[in-house]
Amino acid sequence: MNPRRHLRSLGIAAAAILVAGPVLAQAKPRIAVLAFENATSNLIFGDQLGTAASDELTTQLVKANAFSVVERTRIDAVLQEINAGQSGAIDASTAAQVGKILGVQYVLLGSITQFSIDEKSGGIGRLGLSASYAEAESKLDVRVVNTTTAEIVSVAEGGGKKRLGGVAYKDLRLERDFNAGVAQEALRPAVENAVKQLVDVAGDLAAAAPAAALPQIVGVREGAIYIDSGENAGIQVGQTFDVVRVVDTIRDASGAVLDEVTEKVGVLEVTRVLSQSAICKVVEGDAQEGDRVRAQS
Repeated sequence: MNPRRHLRSLGIAAAAILVAGPVLAQAKPRIAVLAFENATSNLIFGDQLGTAASDELTTQLVKANAFSVVERTRIDAVLQEINAGQSGAIDASTAAQVGKILGVQYVLLGSITQFSIDEKSGGIGRLGLSASYAEAESKLDVRVVNTTTAEIVSVAEGGGKKRLGGVAYKDLRLERDFNAGVAQEALRPAVENAVKQLVDVAGDLAAAAPAAALPQIVGVREGAIYIDSGENAGIQVGQTFDVVRVVDTIRDASGAVLDEVTEKVGVLEVTRVLSQSAICKVVEGDAQEGDRVRAQS
């Protein structure tokens, strides 16, 4: 089935369910972008090219303002925790595992299928003038993975050429040197094309999104409690949350988490809301870093 058509069908079904009730603002899909696989034949910049591609994609997605994007530092910390490298290919199942820990609804994986930087030169013989520049060409694909089912629910492709100029490219040895700025600039046209396609399906992804993980307490400083959800999740000043703590974990034979046993340990009240986080105070019981919060019924 066409992934985009499938998403649109789910979106229509979700809209029909809401007809009889109040219309609520649709939250942005919460996503994480993993490093791309460098699947090209010449392997310019090696595995570092994949990181450059994911960094550029993250930047462009934030600018598009259609998704709530997790910071790279949090992604790297989770990958280290589960011993999954950022170099090479990561399959959909591992991506879903990473996404669940991060509390995102979708994880974006990608492959760079073509990448080249060629030096061009030309001149006007009669005038004795000449010039040289570099031209980059790149192609890539992006896969959107549902973190609940590990299913690839949408794809996007991008390609393009970019003329590079300036001293940054003059002495660059592509087989040995890595320049993140050069790599991202060379990849930019392809990434921009892919982002346009992702923005087009953002509404469908939001409508079909699995429930996001509970917000988590990410810091406690001088009585202030910081949680990792804010305006992006519709949180408001004065809202109260129960604090829940994991007291036991049930795993299968391979070590994958099946269920978590939690208990309520306190209550928080939101005192300030930021774009992707909020500051709270304890009004009952206890709260510590790593605890999760859920809206009171």
